[in-house]
Amino acid sequence: MVVYRNSGTIWSNQASPHQCGINKLPSIDKKRAIAKRTEQGCPMAKKINYMGVAADCTYVQHYKSKEAARRQIMNDFNIASALFEETFNVALGLINMTIMDPLCPSEASIDWNRACEPDYSLYDRLSDFSLWRNRLGDDGAGLWHLMTNCPVGLEVGLAWLGQLCNTGLSEQTEDDGKVRYVSGTSVSSITQDEWKIVAHEIGHSFGAIHDCNASSCPCSSDNCASCCSLSETECSAEGAFIMNPTSNSSVERFSPCSINTVCSLLPSIATCLSDPQQSARHSLRLGTCGNGIREEGEECDTGGKESDCCDVKTCKFVNQAVCEDLNDACCHQCQVRPSTFMCRPSLSPCDQAEYCTGTLPSCPPDRGEKDGTICSNMDSLRCASGQCTSRDQQCLARGYTMNITRACSVKQEECKMLCEYPDDSAKCTLFSADFLDGTLCGTDGKCLNGLCLEAQGTQPSVSPAVLVAIIMTTVVLVLSSFGCWLWIKKKKGRKQQSPQLSACSSLTLVDNRVCK
Repeated sequence: MVVYRNSGTIWSNQASPHQCGINKLPSIDKKRAIAKRTEQGCPMAKKINYMGVAADCTYVQHYKSKEAARRQIMNDFNIASALFEETFNVALGLINMTIMDPLCPSEASIDWNRACEPDYSLYDRLSDFSLWRNRLGDDGAGLWHLMTNCPVGLEVGLAWLGQLCNTGLSEQTEDDGKVRYVSGTSVSSITQDEWKIVAHEIGHSFGAIHDCNASSCPCSSDNCASCCSLSETECSAEGAFIMNPTSNSSVERFSPCSINTVCSLLPSIATCLSDPQQSARHSLRLGTCGNGIREEGEECDTGGKESDCCDVKTCKFVNQAVCEDLNDACCHQCQVRPSTFMCRPSLSPCDQAEYCTGTLPSCPPDRGEKDGTICSNMDSLRCASGQCTSRDQQCLARGYTMNITRACSVKQEECKMLCEYPDDSAKCTLFSADFLDGTLCGTDGKCLNGLCLEAQGTQPSVSPAVLVAIIMTTVVLVLSSFGCWLWIKKKKGRKQQSPQLSACSSLTLVDNRVCK
């Protein structure tokens, strides 16, 4: 988890110096962190991460009404979305907004919706929010963000690192024994530059860590991976970017290191991103165009940028335009490109290049090589959902913050993401995510929505453990029936004891944990 502290922001005509926040999750190995930082990986065509946002009673109280709070949130996310789209080619679209009443309840029926309390930290609020978010299930939101007015000390924001598209729930036990709940969530407090705190925390959800600053430089070999260096030769970013550990009223962009880190992680964790032109979902908005996302009732939306094709005030075509270059990959100078134009290049051995149709301004849907196709001689990598990957690599991408690098060697036919603990290869953890659709499983099957389907795609394959359980249950039932028959025949009248079946195999999962 990452803490963001407010610094350099003027409050009540006073400026307060503050220290760097702390990453609550174990840092990844330095060599692996540096090797993963590459600009490759951010989508070539525009994508959208649909989000949910909630505002607790303290936030609504500050803005005096639900409508005022709603407008502030929309403004925050419109600005943050423009930054993410410009930097990562990923817009942020709100599809769910939950705004509480301004009067805080005396007894909170929703744990995170309560007044500020000395013994209820921002960390507690985020944990409760994660638990609540999980109850919503797969609602189409890749992230949920909570708005509050309860900073704790200097802390104004928290986020779980790299949890984009995580709709499930896992537990993290602290040193004091307290259990925290982890999901694709973040929280931010009201500040003078509120949108920057929102963007900072969502940046953490996308996998960005803090930029290095004067207090973390020069770094030693043990802690260089705990922050993002300005370059290979310079450590401190001097507080010039969004991911600085303390807030700064002048920063408005991500550092090159943050961009490289996020782009390297997106292919593995961004499984929920959508093509905004092909998605049936519609983002919430203030009723005016200019957020850069073409929505219902709009012919185009440039995000306020001047265009020869689109009227930035009405979001309608002008000058006999049939498309907008900024919205459509197969549009050039307001007209549809020919079918010879490559609108989406191949990004990996498992990805196919797409070409324009010659009649439509949008690029055809992304296509990949057949699942199971060998794509590399290293580590037995195979294609799955357009990615050249393996079980180990998928575990690494999801669990790198906990130094997890390998999938469990047992139950390979299962499609739930079971990964080895870094300090105990005999112990596994179950992540809320599934292995990618198309990952090989069973004898000759492939994963689909967390199930292992046989080659013909008709029936889920049954693991050996399940087969053993079925056989044991059948034997028990047969023996029980035979015993009942003998009892009736002999009329002994004694009460028969029901046999109990208790099994804990080499890997037994209890509440997403392991019983050894």
